[in-house]
This record gives sequence, C-alpha cells and structure tokens, in this order.
Amino acid sequence: MMSLAQIAQNKKQQARTAFINAAWSEEPPERLAELANDAGMELAAADAILARIADIRTDMATADTVAHLRRVASQAKAHSDAVGAKAQAAIDKLEAEAEAVAREADAARRELGDAESAATRVLSVYEEGLIPVSRLPKEVAAMIERRSLEAKVNQAHAVVIAATNKRNSLREDVQRLERELQYLPISRDRKEQEARLNAEIERAKAALAAAETRLIDAERAHAKARSAL
Repeated sequence: MMSLAQIAQNKKQQARTAFINAAWSEEPPERLAELANDAGMELAAADAILARIADIRTDMATADTVAHLRRVASQAKAHSDAVGAKAQAAIDKLEAEAEAVAREADAARRELGDAESAATRVLSVYEEGLIPVSRLPKEVAAMIERRSLEAKVNQAHAVVIAATNKRNSLREDVQRLERELQYLPISRDRKEQEARLNAEIERAKAALAAAETRLIDAERAHAKARSAL
C-alpha cells in the first residue's frame, strides 16, 4: 500500500506535468496558476518555467529548419564552387591569352630589332661604296632619304639661328647709334658728328633690313625642309 507521502508526491508530479502541458498548450494564466498551485510550486518558479518554455519554443521553431537550411547551404556552396571554378577558368584563359599576346609582341620587337640591325649594316656597306644605289632595299633607301632630309632640316635650322643672331646684333647696333646721337654732347664739331652718326644709322638700318629679309628667307627654308620629312 502506497504511503500518504508517496500519494501526495505523485499528485504533485502529476500536477507539475499537467502545468507543463498546459503551458505548451498556451492555456490561460488563471488555469496555469491553479496547476502551479496544485503542484505546490512557488509563483516565481512557475514563471521561470514559463519563461524557459517560451524561449525554447523559439529554438524549437528554428531547429525545425535545420534540414532545410542544410540543403540550402549545400546548394549555395555547390553553386559557389561552380561559379568559382568558372571564374578561375575564365581567369586562366585570359592569362593564357595575355601571355600569348606578350610573346607575340616580344617576337615582333625582336624581328624589328633584327631588321633595323640589318638595315644599319647595309647602310654602312653602302656608305663604303660597295652597294649600287639601284640594289638598295626600299627601306634602306628611305632611311638614306630621311637622313638627308634631317640633315637639311638641321642645316636650315642652323641658318635660322645664325640669321637671328645677326639680326639681333644689327638691331643692337642701330639702337646704340641712336642713343649716341640722342646724347651727343655739345661741341664745335657737333654737326659733323651728327652727320656721321646719321650716316652710320642709315647704313645700320639698311643692314638690319637686309638681315631681317635673310631671316625670313631662312625661316621659310627651314619650314619647307621640315615639311618634306
């Protein structure tokens, strides 16, 4: 026969189980309070159990999505791996194309260097008089023509520089003579000196005009030589 203490303990346990089931069933607070009282629970302890059930209810809802989220994560990883592999393949292809283009460019530069070296050697032999003009390759003939034109341009430029310097020098002579005339001191032979300076100024101006004409001609010749390049 069960003792009274055991009977009372069983009733409390049954009441506690009923309280927990009622909490999960979301029964009204009044009913929960009655069941907590039947189970001999302090109200604070009952509230703590209710709070834990509310928290675990959220965790259970989240836990129920584990299988679905595992499938989603697996699919996302597979997609990520596929995209990564595709991107890497594209990168590898572009790098291979870039390397091929770089090799082509290097080969073209080497060929150009070889051709330029050959042209220089041919030009050197031509300058020794060992190759008739009629047998020169077109590119070498063009090089000779360009060098000739460049020499003419340089020569014309030198003429422009010389003509500019001459014009500037004569301009300074005119300015110097005009200053001498302007500040000529008073003396008994002032008229003779004025006549002399005026004559020198006229000659200097004539020389300056001629120099300016030569400079204009030199600049035109230089421009013409450059246009032929």
